[in-house]
Amino acid sequence: MIRISIAQRIQDNWLINKRALFSSIYKHDNTKRIFKFCCQTESGELLFDIPYTHHKIMILNYGKGKFDDYIRGICFWDKQTIYLRGHKREDWLKQTEKMLRQQGISKNIRIAWGIKAAEELKDDLRGL
Repeated sequence: MIRISIAQRIQDNWLINKRALFSSIYKHDNTKRIFKFCCQTESGELLFDIPYTHHKIMILNYGKGKFDDYIRGICFWDKQTIYLRGHKREDWLKQTEKMLRQQGISKNIRIAWGIKAAEELKDDLRGL
């Protein structure tokens, strides 16, 4: 099991579901779901927020590393897809996929990365 660490400032704004983090509820608007997240595979640090928080803002506000230290993910719940973006370390991408599955992301939700996935989602990714 991959150990997960969530910043206190994130915990202050979310009702955390420890068995299925991606089912956690935003305290200030319970219709909001986790849309973007950042994960540091080596430390287990997981950052997340509501639409449309930018990854850089999450890392600056909550994170402990540099931008390139994180796998950045976008959840397209309507497309049943989680896109992992902008990282060259495939071992980190695979670890992130493993963490997502351990956190209750079902096999029905596709976890994708790379050029082919970016091309397929290019319209959805515009501006994110």
